[in-house]
Amino acid sequence: MSAAERRPDAYYRRIYALFRPIFRLVAWGAYGVRVKHPVRYDEPVLILANHTSDLDFTDVASHICNHMYFVTSDHVTAMGLFGTLFDRWFNPIKVTKGSSKTGGVIDIMRRLRRGNCVLLFCEGRLSHNGRSTYIAPATAKLAKSVRCKVVTFRASGGFFIEPRWQNYLNRGKLFSAGVVHEYGAEELSKMTNDEVLEHIRADLYVDAYEEQEQRMQRFKFKHGVRDVIRYYDTCPRCGGLDTLTATEERVKCSCGWELTMDEYGFFHEPDGKIRTALDWEKLQLANYRERFERGEAVVEQDVKISEIGEGFELTYLACGALTGSASGLSIAGEDYPFKDMTPPEILSGGRKLEFTCGGRSYMLEKEHACLNKFVELYLWASGRQ
Repeated sequence: MSAAERRPDAYYRRIYALFRPIFRLVAWGAYGVRVKHPVRYDEPVLILANHTSDLDFTDVASHICNHMYFVTSDHVTAMGLFGTLFDRWFNPIKVTKGSSKTGGVIDIMRRLRRGNCVLLFCEGRLSHNGRSTYIAPATAKLAKSVRCKVVTFRASGGFFIEPRWQNYLNRGKLFSAGVVHEYGAEELSKMTNDEVLEHIRADLYVDAYEEQEQRMQRFKFKHGVRDVIRYYDTCPRCGGLDTLTATEERVKCSCGWELTMDEYGFFHEPDGKIRTALDWEKLQLANYRERFERGEAVVEQDVKISEIGEGFELTYLACGALTGSASGLSIAGEDYPFKDMTPPEILSGGRKLEFTCGGRSYMLEKEHACLNKFVELYLWASGRQ
């Protein structure tokens, strides 16, 4: 259904009312969330929420009664029958990861001005290390420009239910969830963009491991550490890249190093360097950057590249060795310079990478790969670390 064929807001409100009990049931099953007295607003509201797992929207829907339009990546609406029905029934505001969000911002403002509520996960991605990810200054500008009430919503504990390196849910309950603050349009107008951004970041910030240190709440990890090497591909002991193998019980390196994870989500390894994902990430990023500064090329074999068209339709281009250097990416004889590229985004637990270069959008894919090293290369080469 094209934009011109979209139905009136009243149609989507009725559909949403039918599905909200299902959302609440999913939130209870996935997160242990049951809300007796949800909030209802009598005016259009922009809801800014932190992002901890793929079903976060059901948690927000459990706490807030209003019909709301979701802001989502267009790869979600391209997920076969599910994506088609999600698009048809809920008419989400679609944006393309790794490209300009201008169209999405305009759509948000239009729907708010028609009297609707809009839900935006302003981090835009799940956390790799348990701490909240970057919230862009553009979020504050949006909050000030919509000229309506802005509500911040924070959930904590979702990192252990769906860490960034997996694309399925573990069993467990959120630590907490709910509305943090309500900002009126007049209140926001008196703040600078920097002050608004500071408030939003403070309201939504979580540190999953810091809170878990206090709670020590058990989670049932569906596949243990089997998929952790989708993101962590560097051995903390020998510094080897792509030398790790993993089963549900443990991660091993060819040098003899091993790692396990307990039911609380903490890592255990003989050298005592890594207890949290943040510990591992710091070591890995330092390793990456040493390699980048030495001028080493980053290579991943057998990567498929496709061009993303309208409606997130993928057109296969080639399959070959993906090579990254300080100047950009190269695959199958084609170069994609960093200077012409927007920040790339990781999808599907690390197996896919989406980026825009020269005004065209592309998808890189490889099963069981860790493509995040190419994101870090871009950040290092472009000075955006």
